[in-house]
Amino acid sequence: VNVVEALQEFWQMKQSRGADLKNGALVVYEMVPSNSPPYVCYVTLPGGSCFGSFQFCPTKAEARRSAAKIALMNSVFNEHPSRRITDEFIEKSVAEALASFNGNREEADNPNTGIGAFRFMLESNKGKSMLEFQELMTVFQLLHWNGSLKAMRERQCSRQ
Repeated sequence: VNVVEALQEFWQMKQSRGADLKNGALVVYEMVPSNSPPYVCYVTLPGGSCFGSFQFCPTKAEARRSAAKIALMNSVFNEHPSRRITDEFIEKSVAEALASFNGNREEADNPNTGIGAFRFMLESNKGKSMLEFQELMTVFQLLHWNGSLKAMRERQCSRQ
């Protein structure tokens, strides 16, 4: 099986079934510059998730296949219904967060607390897959790290 082709077909099929892919179904490959093995390749999926080759790759083609293989496995696994954010998943995740941080129930209902914000993010993404949620949370983390969230808060921007 040509895994590079299979990965592209997977995303084209998702798009044809109505998936909201802002940049289309294009799968993008990037090689790490190198003149000798091991070669490393990264593949970025239409939703923004990125996966890298995971084994020693003696050729650039093998690095591309390796990256495509891990991306395809994650893409297919992510389609399973158990990977969707549901009410049950939200309740369990919030309860685990409360237990981990010795929080109380009021924190989970207050969107101004960390756990409340976590609950808000989960509820805002109900029905989406864990991969989609992970992509969103990565953007959220980057906005936090570069100071943009603080600036938005100072300008009184809403969470939406």
